[in-house]
Amino acid sequence: MRIASAALILLALTACGRGEAPTPAVAMSPTSAVASATVGGATLQASTVNIADLNATIASRYGIDLAQEGVLLLVTVRDAAGNGIDLGDLQVTATAGTLTDTPKPLELRAISTDGMTDYIGVFRAKAPASVQFRLAATRAGARADIATTAELQPR
Repeated sequence: MRIASAALILLALTACGRGEAPTPAVAMSPTSAVASATVGGATLQASTVNIADLNATIASRYGIDLAQEGVLLLVTVRDAAGNGIDLGDLQVTATAGTLTDTPKPLELRAISTDGMTDYIGVFRAKAPASVQFRLAATRAGARADIATTAELQPR
């Protein structure tokens, strides 16, 4: 299952979603939450993946240390048809925290491939943990908020 998920992650991170609904760039496990919002013509979809479910190639490519526990937050940015868009004045910020901690700002890194831009952020936490993510996106004077959670289970 992990190898299949990792293969899907790798393919999705390099694939285009032209002409389709916004496609997350990672394969989701059954416990992953997906949330979306639209702001100024941009559709943002936030999803999460346990770092332990990433393969070494993807982790290395994006500078993610597999030796540490945590959750990867992925935010895809597409138009309503699933095509890449010019980000223009789009601003995306995020906070993250466990249920027992105060949320803190989460650094998001932009990743662009074939005219599509995704943002990733890594939140370090030890299992078991419930992690809450909150995103704020602004574009063309409009604002949208997204909230999602991830369950980090012991392995």
